[in-house]
Parts: sequence; C-alpha cells; structure tokens
Amino acid sequence: MKYFETSGKENVDETLKLAKKKGKNLGIGHVTVASTSGFTAEKALDVFKDTDTTLTIVGIDPADFNQNVRETLEEEGHNVRFSQEVSYKYPELVKSAYRRFCEGVKVAVEIPMIAADENLIPTDEEVVSVGKWDTAAVIKPAKSDSFSNLEIKELICKPR
Repeated sequence: MKYFETSGKENVDETLKLAKKKGKNLGIGHVTVASTSGFTAEKALDVFKDTDTTLTIVGIDPADFNQNVRETLEEEGHNVRFSQEVSYKYPELVKSAYRRFCEGVKVAVEIPMIAADENLIPTDEEVVSVGKWDTAAVIKPAKSDSFSNLEIKELICKPR
C-alpha cells in the first residue's frame, strides 16, 4: 500500500504504474479508470499499451472529454462511458462513508459499478480501479442494483 503525502494530479503516473503492477501480479485483465477530460485516460493508454489489459474509462460528460483520446481508446478496443448517460444507484450514505477515506476511494468504487451496469466488465472476477489521479484499488465489482455484493479487496494507493 502506497500513501501519497498530497493528493492531486502529480500522482497520476505513479498511481497508474502501481495499478499496472498489481493487475499483472494478480492476473487481472480489466482496469477501470476515472477520467473527466481524457488526461488520465491518455496516460493510462500509454502505461497499459504493451499489455492485454482492457481499459474501461468512465468520465462524467462527453462534452468535457477529449474526442481524439476517445477515438483512440475505442479504436484500440477499450471502452468509454459517461456517468451522465448511465442510470445507476449509489447510495449517498455510502458515498459519504467512502469519502472519509478520500474522494478517490468513492470514485474507485463507483466506476466499476457503472462499467458492470453497462456489461463492460465481468462481475465474477476482480478488476483494478483507478479513481481520480491518486487512488487505486482491487475491486470485485457488482452491478449497482446488487451493490452489497461489491467487494473492495485491497487498496493499492491513496493520498494520506
């Protein structure tokens, strides 16, 4: 487990490298990545380029996302979805509880739920989930209507 002294964008490269290493060590083939503008998605493309990993990028609004990055992701067989276009359930009290760890933990749990609801990732195997720039976790995902089946297996990194 890696703790960053500060939260923020300056941690994204190390977060993605740690996520890649953990996924490789555990034989995980799916990585979900939060990316609002495409910045983190583009970095993830570079870090995971020589792997068999399927990336599922979850943004907020397609209007805010770099369309060139989106096209490259989709051309290379990766998935892109936007939370504004998906109907899912994520209880407010749960979001609030995860934010006590950090905002990235809340996001790292949320994006595999969205991906599972869209049938982009399996729910019977673990995924690595990168929430924000500085948080990554190993998650056994579940669809949002069966949220209680979701398991956080381990935190890879987060800000302290």
